[in-house]
Amino acid sequence: MTADDVGTGPLAVPGLAVAGPAPRHRRARMAQRRAWMAQRRAWMAQWRAWRRSRPFWGGLLMVLSGLELFALPLSSVLVHGAVKLVIYIGIGGVFGALIGVLLIVAGLATWFNAMHKTFYSIAGVVLGLASFPASNLGGLFIGMLLAIIGGAVAFAWTPVEPVQATQAQGEAALS
Repeated sequence: MTADDVGTGPLAVPGLAVAGPAPRHRRARMAQRRAWMAQRRAWMAQWRAWRRSRPFWGGLLMVLSGLELFALPLSSVLVHGAVKLVIYIGIGGVFGALIGVLLIVAGLATWFNAMHKTFYSIAGVVLGLASFPASNLGGLFIGMLLAIIGGAVAFAWTPVEPVQATQAQGEAALS
């Protein structure tokens, strides 16, 4: 390894912005690695807090069901490379694609607008039930079941109260 290769060897950490070349001493490399790990832990804590502040798993199941319902009727069209979408997939495929897109939107809306999760979760369940007669038996039952379960999970989700608020309520009840 030459002086020009410093910082590009196997000890380089991807995604870590380094102002200069990689340190040559083990302690300096370990300090750099600890800083990167601390940054990663902070990012994971932020992700965990964001995920727990909304009906994440219900929205994820609705997005997956929408993708499945959207991809199933279009799979034959995409394999053959046809441009005339409606001619090849028919009315059932159009409904499958439409219900799939609406389920994806409902799943994303539960993530980014958690205050209206009740409406979006009920819409997800209704769209899942509507996919049974409208789109290849609900995407071979998989998309329909994912939509129904995802809507039910999103509907049942409740935000967790902060620990300080529950402790204050417990202390008020004791006095």
